[in-house]
Amino acid sequence: MAGTANVSSVELGEGAQFWAYISPSNNTKSFVTAWKITISSDDWAGSISSDDPTEQLKTPNLSGVFNVVVMAEGPEFSWQELTPQTGSGADIGCNSNCASMVGIVATADGKGANYWTTWD
Repeated sequence: MAGTANVSSVELGEGAQFWAYISPSNNTKSFVTAWKITISSDDWAGSISSDDPTEQLKTPNLSGVFNVVVMAEGPEFSWQELTPQTGSGADIGCNSNCASMVGIVATADGKGANYWTTWD
């Protein structure tokens, strides 16, 4: 599936790992044409974008709560910071032996998008 990392290749340990997921719901791939996810902590930051959607980030043996910022644009909306989908946390809690993802999903009308996170 486009935009989804091959999670079977994830080797756990020695740092939290993150990847992006572009939801098939609401025809997200058509309505969200460019995006960037930045995940950070006090001492580390990494980004995954639509330029390389299968990239996986791995922290240098870090754990804790990681800040998440998701930016996106599409044919019906300009570049903007997305908000978490209802019921999802804005950030990710992960231990140093976890794999987690940030998902992007278009709104039903295609005029925006939200994101969701998974927690360890």
